[in-house]
Amino acid sequence: MPETEMSGKNDWILRVLGVAVPVAGGGGKATVPGDFGDRWAKVRQQWQDASDAVDAQIAKLQAKLRDEPDEELQSIAEFGLNAVTGGHKVPLMAAMRELNGAATAETIADTKDIVDDFIEHLQSDIRVAACDENPFKVQVSVRSTLGTALQAMAAALTL
Repeated sequence: MPETEMSGKNDWILRVLGVAVPVAGGGGKATVPGDFGDRWAKVRQQWQDASDAVDAQIAKLQAKLRDEPDEELQSIAEFGLNAVTGGHKVPLMAAMRELNGAATAETIADTKDIVDDFIEHLQSDIRVAACDENPFKVQVSVRSTLGTALQAMAAALTL
């Protein structure tokens, strides 16, 4: 295929799909859309704000849980948000750091998988439900606060 014809097709793929096709033999990686950095910065900040808000809520709940006999509640009191997020927060934070350093189609897809798993966890984990529905009159909204931020992140990570 003539180079100009292939270039036109690659331009179309980049414009429509947001992915650059590596040149054969070039060894390059697919790139991300030009507006990804702006979208990512917004959802990264949204995530940080949501995480900080839930951290503060959990801290208030922790104060109420320290003397409770229920092991799940004591786990939340002892380990805070990490106990509630079931180990999903740390991998997400690592993936976010990697994306900040080098956003490639591969790192974006990997991060999207982590985000999707985190969303599923929030929807099904009993510790999340226990916090959100706590009887201690402490307002906690793990599922909705983090879930909203993660949904926005998932949308931004969809190329």
